[in-house]
Formats: sequence, C-alpha cells, structure tokens
Amino acid sequence: MIKETTLNNLIEYLDEIDSTNEEAKRRILKGINEDFALVASSQTAGKGRKGRSFYSPKDTGLYLTFTHFSEEGLEDNLKVTTASSVIVKRAVKKILNIDCGIKWVNDLYYNDRKICGILCECMFKDSFGTKRNAIITGIGINLSTDCFPEDISSKAGSLISVERTQYPDNKDPVSVNLIREKLADEIVSGLKEFFLNRDLTLYMEEYLLSSIVLGREVELSDAKGIFAKGVVEGFTNDGELILKENGSGKIINSGEISLVIL
Repeated sequence: MIKETTLNNLIEYLDEIDSTNEEAKRRILKGINEDFALVASSQTAGKGRKGRSFYSPKDTGLYLTFTHFSEEGLEDNLKVTTASSVIVKRAVKKILNIDCGIKWVNDLYYNDRKICGILCECMFKDSFGTKRNAIITGIGINLSTDCFPEDISSKAGSLISVERTQYPDNKDPVSVNLIREKLADEIVSGLKEFFLNRDLTLYMEEYLLSSIVLGREVELSDAKGIFAKGVVEGFTNDGELILKENGSGKIINSGEISLVIL
C-alpha cells in the first residue's frame, strides 16, 4: 500500500516484513535507483548492530528504512548515524514534545531506557553490480511497546503508553498509527535535507548537547574484548568520540564498538 504524503509519495507503508533494511536491499538489486523509504507495521527479523535483532511488534513502533542513492562516494556510516540521531531527536521533540538523549554512537534514550536504534549499511555499485551507490538507514523507535523480551526488558523502553497517547496540550488521544506517520514524515524530510547539504557540522552542536555520555566514564569493547576505558571529553566534527584515557586524548571511530557507561 502506498500512502500519499507531502514527500512526493516517497514513503511506502508495508504491513509485515522480515526487515525494512533487507527489503530495501532486495529492491536495489532488482534495479530501483531513486531514493525511497519503507515503513513497516511489524518486522519478523528486525536488524540491529553487530548482528543483533531489533524487537518489532505490530503497531507499537516506527520501523523505517530510508535509502539514498548517489553517483558520488558515500558518506561513511558514522556520519550518517550521527546526523540521523539528531534528526530523530528533532522529530520526536516536534511531534511528541519529548526530549531524548543520545548515547554514542547510534542509540536514543528516554527515561534512562533505550527507545531507538539506528543501523546504516552501504551497497556500492562496484561490489553489487547495482546502478548507483546506495546508503540504507534503518531506524527503529519504540513508540508504545509495553512488553519486551526478557533479555532486553531491563534496558528497553517506549516513548508513550497507550493510556497517554496524545499530543502536548491536547486532551484528545490520537492513534499510534498517526504518530508513526507524522514521525516518518519528519524523519524522512530530515534525512533528505542531510543528504542534500552533507554537512555534519550543522548537527554536531545539538548532538553534543544531547549526549548522555559526555563527561561520563565509559568502557569500550569490540569483538576481542575491552580495549579502552576513560572519560568522554567530546566528539569530532566527523562524529568520532574523544576519550581521555590515562591523561591523554584518544579518538575512537565506531566500527563494531560497544560502549558501556560506568
């Protein structure tokens, strides 16, 4: 089903899919080479970073993938993820009047619980034989999910509950579906703007102010285990983390790194 939007019918709404990111890849391989966005009511195999899954029950979240094509070299995933974090934060603030914090590199938090994850993937035409380079940005937001699997129940949260699903200063409740559509419009519009200007510095001040790790002691690990521990001093204009470790500064790129606040 295609839903008409102010974005020239850019967003397609699906009922159930394995993963909006995987569906985007399938469409790219079939020959689509113009920007498009997919939103699913549910995902049976939602994707997170490092091979993790993203819990995606029906009609309780926003499960969105925006695919951008380019003839030029693509921005690296860290820059896109960093900008996307701010874009999602702005959309949530505008639609729900809720302020979220950002945990480097790709998570949004509300009330000390993760409510959003972002996964960026690339398909280069030289590697996949596609017509153009593509960057696939997957965004999952828990809107009204109230029951999580045991392994994430202590960490995951939602932006709203069914009982208080309403806009600020509006006593009449509105549907989660309407909130999902409005958020999707805002986020896709924000992503289109980012890829148009490609200037991450326009987002870094807000990213810094929204950080929940700035000034905190953290532990960083990769597939081999813990490799750094220190205090977060800031971020570069490319979205890299600046860590003070043993009295000296160290710049950390994302890669397959996990961050734990101590």
